[in-house]
Amino acid sequence: MPDVTRIPVLIVGSGAAGTLLALELARHGVEFRCVDRLPQPSRYSRAVTVHARSLEMFARIDEGLLQRFLTRGIHSPGYVMHYVDAAGTRREVRPGLDFTALDSRYPFLLLHGQDDTEAHLRAHLHERYGRRTEWGVTCTHVVQTGDVITVTLQDAEGIEEVVECRYLVACDGANSRIRQQLQWEQDGSDYAGTVLQNLDIHLHGFPDDPDWVHYCMGPDHFVMVVRLPGGHFRLLMSQPADKAAPDAVPEQVFGNILDQHFDGIHLDEAVWHSRWGSRIHLARHYRKGNVFLAGDAAHVHSTAGGQGMNCCLQDAYNLGWKLAYVLQGKAPAALLDSYELERKPIGSQVIAAASAIHTLFMAGRNSDPAELLTLRESGQLQALVAQVSGLSYHYRSALDAGKPGLQPGDRVPDLALPQGSLYALSRHARHVLVLASAGPLSAAQRAQLTQALAPYGAVLQPLTVEHAPAALLKAGADQLLLIRPDGYLALRAPLFDTAALAQYAAQHWLS
Repeated sequence: MPDVTRIPVLIVGSGAAGTLLALELARHGVEFRCVDRLPQPSRYSRAVTVHARSLEMFARIDEGLLQRFLTRGIHSPGYVMHYVDAAGTRREVRPGLDFTALDSRYPFLLLHGQDDTEAHLRAHLHERYGRRTEWGVTCTHVVQTGDVITVTLQDAEGIEEVVECRYLVACDGANSRIRQQLQWEQDGSDYAGTVLQNLDIHLHGFPDDPDWVHYCMGPDHFVMVVRLPGGHFRLLMSQPADKAAPDAVPEQVFGNILDQHFDGIHLDEAVWHSRWGSRIHLARHYRKGNVFLAGDAAHVHSTAGGQGMNCCLQDAYNLGWKLAYVLQGKAPAALLDSYELERKPIGSQVIAAASAIHTLFMAGRNSDPAELLTLRESGQLQALVAQVSGLSYHYRSALDAGKPGLQPGDRVPDLALPQGSLYALSRHARHVLVLASAGPLSAAQRAQLTQALAPYGAVLQPLTVEHAPAALLKAGADQLLLIRPDGYLALRAPLFDTAALAQYAAQHWLS
């Protein structure tokens, strides 16, 4: 019988979700292990887009981490749609999807390979916290007994280890072995009759602006063209299954389609090719006891819009601080129930948004831009852009659904405050209590607030903002705004209504 190792949190899978969860637990000072059955990180990239909300998340974590992405990635304004009809007539909509009007400091798509995204997160985790993924370690067996989860791990040499953990987070991908072992039910379907292919390749003579994402559509095809850091291009093709010959040479197939849209392109050396069937799956539950699903283990959807990896990252960002608060005795275990309550609806919305783009652009049957122009003029496309970017997703309750202004459950933007950026001033592992006043506070008022906040020092960092921007006030009146560690608003009330804060604390924190 192998010796038993005990650890508060075991993360299985070191892709985007697993690595960010490891980083969040490290930031909060929680012990964990992160294992992955692969012998080393993947050198290939399925996702190529980092959206504005993910960049905001990195900005709240660490400026150096953010700059890794902004320096390496290509800042793209959005999508250009290229159409060709059966007669060979070319038309375009420019822009098709415009990301430059996003309400964020990052009004663009960051084109950035998933392999590099995960590498940046791992590098930051190691350099800042001295932690690494354990590669070549497979989770072979899981048993949950009460609050204890017993896991059998096996390394590359076949040596087994038994681990007991308080919480297990399955970040092990769309074919999650943990989800299957625990017979976790999913709902979903395949995009019937659709085959997708990626081809990373060096292109010469691309005649359009390579900083844009180019969607090329005809009666029987769709191809996305994206330039990536490093100089090569990502080509993504969606074809009806009866048109996608399995033995066709990818360079020839892609080349024939691109020739219908552009002149003078030459396909050179291929870097990587993959082929798969697109599918939709959503786990019926994100939690069973002390086992959680995050990332692709919980939800899988069309690649359209590039939301997948971003949604995975944001799952981890939501769960990380909640696990830390519970393990550190700052919050009751019931806080963890909110993970599924908040993230599963987002998973459903991401699937719906990706499906809408897939149907509109990737089905390969729309060769007339009129429909797209109509949607753009109606504002529907800009609403879709806000959703795809992650900015419009929220955790509002039904009671707050229609209220204007910042409400509990909303993402708090990176506001410019008199003393600096809100995100820069809140890079820590606690809630931020913004004390916003239209003018200066008196010494007596400051003393009153300091005394009222004293009991919450373990979970709360106050930030006094005099001459606050209008977004933090309510009809010009002073406000207190409680911001969660993941950047969403937890509470807002009049500035000196500390009873509202006390009520929130009684429900959500442990003294």
